[in-house]
Amino acid sequence: MPQYVRYAAIGLLSITVLAILVGFYRSRNNPEFRMKGFPTELSKDVVAVVNDYERREMEGDVVKYYIKADKGTTFSDNHQELENVYLEVFDASSGTSDKITAAKAIYVPQENKNFTGYFAGNVNIETRNALKVKTEQVTYTKADEIATADEHVEFERETFKGRSFGAIVKVAEKKLELLKDVELETFESGQTANVKQASVKAGYAIYDQVAETVELRGGVQGHVVAAAGTSDMKSDRAVAFLVEKNEGSRDLKKLELYDNVSIIANRPTGGPTNIDSGYALYERDIDRFELRNGVHITTSAEGKPTNITSNSAVYERTNLKVFIDGNAEVTQGTEFLKGDHIYAELYPANNLKLSNIRGNAYLRQTTAERTAEVSANEVNATFNENQQLQNANALGNGRAVLTPANAAEYSKVTMTAPKAIRLTFKGEGLLEKMLTDGRTTIQLDVPTGTADAANKRVTADSVRTFFNAEGKDIQRAEAVGNAELFVEPLSASPENYRTTVNAPRFDCEFFATGNNAKECVAATKTKTVREPTIKAADRGTQTITADKVTASFSAQSKDVDRLDAAGNAKFVELDRNAIADQIAFTKGDETVRLRGGEPTVWDSRARAKAAEIDWDTKNQKSYLRGNASTTYYSQKSTGGAAPFGATDKPVYLTAQSADLDHRAETALYRGNARGWQDDNYVRADQLLIQQQQGQFVADGNVQSLLYNVRRKENGKDTNAPVYVSSRKMTYNRDNRSIRYETDVDIRQGTDRIVGGVANIYLDERNELTRSEIQNNVTITQPNRRAVGDYAEYVAANEVVTLRGNPARVDDSENGSSSGGEMTVYLRDNRVVSQGKSKQNTAGRIRSVYKVKNSLPN
Repeated sequence: MPQYVRYAAIGLLSITVLAILVGFYRSRNNPEFRMKGFPTELSKDVVAVVNDYERREMEGDVVKYYIKADKGTTFSDNHQELENVYLEVFDASSGTSDKITAAKAIYVPQENKNFTGYFAGNVNIETRNALKVKTEQVTYTKADEIATADEHVEFERETFKGRSFGAIVKVAEKKLELLKDVELETFESGQTANVKQASVKAGYAIYDQVAETVELRGGVQGHVVAAAGTSDMKSDRAVAFLVEKNEGSRDLKKLELYDNVSIIANRPTGGPTNIDSGYALYERDIDRFELRNGVHITTSAEGKPTNITSNSAVYERTNLKVFIDGNAEVTQGTEFLKGDHIYAELYPANNLKLSNIRGNAYLRQTTAERTAEVSANEVNATFNENQQLQNANALGNGRAVLTPANAAEYSKVTMTAPKAIRLTFKGEGLLEKMLTDGRTTIQLDVPTGTADAANKRVTADSVRTFFNAEGKDIQRAEAVGNAELFVEPLSASPENYRTTVNAPRFDCEFFATGNNAKECVAATKTKTVREPTIKAADRGTQTITADKVTASFSAQSKDVDRLDAAGNAKFVELDRNAIADQIAFTKGDETVRLRGGEPTVWDSRARAKAAEIDWDTKNQKSYLRGNASTTYYSQKSTGGAAPFGATDKPVYLTAQSADLDHRAETALYRGNARGWQDDNYVRADQLLIQQQQGQFVADGNVQSLLYNVRRKENGKDTNAPVYVSSRKMTYNRDNRSIRYETDVDIRQGTDRIVGGVANIYLDERNELTRSEIQNNVTITQPNRRAVGDYAEYVAANEVVTLRGNPARVDDSENGSSSGGEMTVYLRDNRVVSQGKSKQNTAGRIRSVYKVKNSLPN
């Protein structure tokens, strides 16, 4: 082949390649129509080609739309292909228009001057209400004024921008429907135009320009910037509300989230706030979250979380406020809050500052030592910045409970008040004081384990409770206004009593640990009632009244260990009573001690006084010391054991001390003892009354005037008192006898009898019926003296029988006479002597002589 042919072939190939490259280069920006619904059967027969194409569609004098293009090609079916097209559709009512520009368009006319336009290549849509849309492919139908894009779309409306894959621009309805992979953004206007306010992502969205809302569905994610911080939000669906703040500026006003809502609200100065709910409404201007349907809010400060759950809530981030409603619960550190409604304020670090709980309000604080619970109609609590509880106020039917972790050593404290309970804390879980308003009750439930353990309850119009420096144990308590202290043993036994103390005020001191009362002082005009847990015949309800009462408690049993009543003190049990300036009762020996003033005890039968009285209520014994005196209201009150004749008159006994056994019905008086009734008396070193045995015993230096001797003198009846002294005297009620022993000395007027033993027998009028004197008997009368071993006097016939070895009578006027037995007939004034007697069987002397004067008895 000739060489020039080869050169020509090579040149032709180069031209061909160059043509292909030029064509590719020229067509690289020549868009193709790829949208769905693009007509495939358009005519290819060109009927006209017009450069600088321009067309106006009129309806009368009104322009319906206007089209221009660099080039317009018309085909036989009347469709047109336009290059660098510009379309403007006018609104007849407002005169405004919607504009579409594109690199290429296909215009397909329809009836009624409508058409469908297919736009490709750098498509820009600008609606009459400032919405701008950019994409590569758009289908526009004039009939419904809808533009559809099937590819990546970007839009903006002033400071509101977005993008998606696929969109439907409903021009007439002023709606933009974004079909997939939606991203929306709002920006600040003016100098900060590039500062993003909010961004939202979703699977689908529709923007209603009239309502200024954007409805989003499918994995909604939002990021919002506010003055107080940013918020990241997620939900299944959402509605964004826009607002035109300034001309040309469009901001996000609020965002409404539905289903599986999750929000992270950040603050520059604190940790994030995590929110989960079924619904949320975020208002950006006021930075407010309205939450419903299973709300859970979590905040964290310094690694310490705060958890909030409720049916609904409102979180005002800028204002640092939270409103929680319906099954509201807040947990922060060791504190737990619960109620129907909770209002809370936060510190900038997002930890709890204060809370107001209303409706079934409840607060709990748990520490290693105890759990503190507060409940009421309303509870207010404040916290410091270290998340430590400072104050808790329970208002309306308040209740506070302190439950020890170590129940074996600490008492459980329960406090109720109708108006208010105010708790003040110091430090982590440490209490400083508890104050109440209204009729308050404090219950102290002690640990079990001891047989005499007892719970305590204090009731008053108001109570102030103070804790020790460590803030763990109660140090003291003040109960003011109609105060009542009630102590109840856990088990019933004869030794255990229920104790109730009433007073205008109580001041209680507590043991160092255990929340157990050590001492309670009640004043003034107090009343204490002790009721036995097991009834017994000689045990009854004990009542103590005084100006002041001090109750001291046992550290082991927590029961009342001692009661001290001062000022006009009085003790009553069954029929028994006691009064003194001071009365002390000790549980260990169950003894009442009376001191000061004029201590007195009495019952229905007798009254006793002394400088000091100890009353053993357990064994029913009384001990009187210092000028002891007893008044039996009548001789019957002594059980007839006293040797006095008047049954209906009082009997008095005094001594330095006295021991009374109420059960055995005995009374022992010691030290210058004296008993008397009217003019009759007994004196001795000690006196013993034994009522059940019916005996009265005087011992040591006995002196008595107990009976009279009725006799006839000069034809007249006389009734002379008889004075007797001895070392011992015993009166026996059953045979109405008095026995004098050792150094017996009997005096009646000028008559005197001495001997070793004297037995006196009385009648019911306490008059002598018969007397027996033994052992070295000496009878002395004026001018007359008789001696013997035994003498008996019978009052009925006024006869004295004198026996001896021998018996002897010396008469200064009539001489002397003796014999083994001598009988003196007082009425006849004569003496009969016998040589023999029971004591002297060998006697032989017998004499009878006339006695001029009578002998003593």
